[in-house]
Amino acid sequence: MNNYRNALIATAAAVFTMASAHAAPTYMPSGPQSGVAISTVTSGGWTQCYQGTMGATIGNAGEVVLNVCQGDFLMMAGRVTGSETLLSLAATTRADAIIDTGNSTGSYHLSNGSNWWYSDFWSWGFAGANETPYNYQCGSANAGMCLHTFSFTGGYSINRITGLNGSRNYEKLFFVADKGNDVPEPGSLALASLALLGAAAVRRRSVG
Repeated sequence: MNNYRNALIATAAAVFTMASAHAAPTYMPSGPQSGVAISTVTSGGWTQCYQGTMGATIGNAGEVVLNVCQGDFLMMAGRVTGSETLLSLAATTRADAIIDTGNSTGSYHLSNGSNWWYSDFWSWGFAGANETPYNYQCGSANAGMCLHTFSFTGGYSINRITGLNGSRNYEKLFFVADKGNDVPEPGSLALASLALLGAAAVRRRSVG
């Protein structure tokens, strides 16, 4: 009987693991957020993929970040260096975060409650849905961030804190998450079926 019980427990654990391994993030904020603990982000299904001071460059097309941040969703965030609390963050799909909006003032698009912009050799960032960001050369927003996509200078602003191009006192962080799939894939279902058959066999032996 103990063998049967243990087999059932193992089977249930295996099925739960297969179902939860593909879970979508539980923390998906709409619009810019401030004062969010990093633990809230990571416990909500996000993985940190990049960290650098605002003085660090991210490349002419943000490739320093994008090469290491691969996922369905992308979150840009800023903080005081070493702080466990994020001053500003916004999240959207990775594809929406890097839509080429050009570099003219007012060139941005709304995605998941934030106005996003991205342009090679210029800037990348987000602002509130009701704000018109000055993204021509990186401006400031009540809630948002602006990073330069140049190979010779770093980020510019976190909320209304500006002129951070060479700053080591503030950092930019990126997180990624996947859309997930709560329904086990066919291969996973097959494994679960084998586990159940094994549990049934143990049961037959224990009562036989």
